[in-house]
Amino acid sequence: MEQPPVQDAEPGGNVLKMVNPVMGVLLRSPLHRMLDKDLMLVKVTGRKTGRVYTIPVGRHESDDGSFVLMAGGRWRHNLRGGAEVRVHVDGREHAAHAILEEDPDRAAEALKQIYDQGGARALAVKVNVDRPLTVDEMRPLLASRAIAYVKLTD
Repeated sequence: MEQPPVQDAEPGGNVLKMVNPVMGVLLRSPLHRMLDKDLMLVKVTGRKTGRVYTIPVGRHESDDGSFVLMAGGRWRHNLRGGAEVRVHVDGREHAAHAILEEDPDRAAEALKQIYDQGGARALAVKVNVDRPLTVDEMRPLLASRAIAYVKLTD
């Protein structure tokens, strides 16, 4: 069976359950500078449960000074329609507003742009072709991920 041009390469849920808390501690510590270029923390409150999720996410800055995030896992649904969140960036916590990109075409285009700027590592994907990826080839990644835009408000 032929492999798709690009496929998810994120660690499994059990690995993330162990790694995410460590990353959170590091991003809040004086050692945060080691990770600041690539990561930030997002703290979001569940709309139904009220549970607070603190998740390390890939950090991708856009031209307007906001951040473009890949949101995986069920917590991303709390960003639908916009949500007030807290983010930990460059060793400081900020208030922010996050909006989930619900248009699949724009989300796939954003994934492609992140890939073009940072390569497969920036998306935690495995690329199985020796040519540039297309936007259409990025779409299957949206089955398990979403794109969110985060703008600092303080």
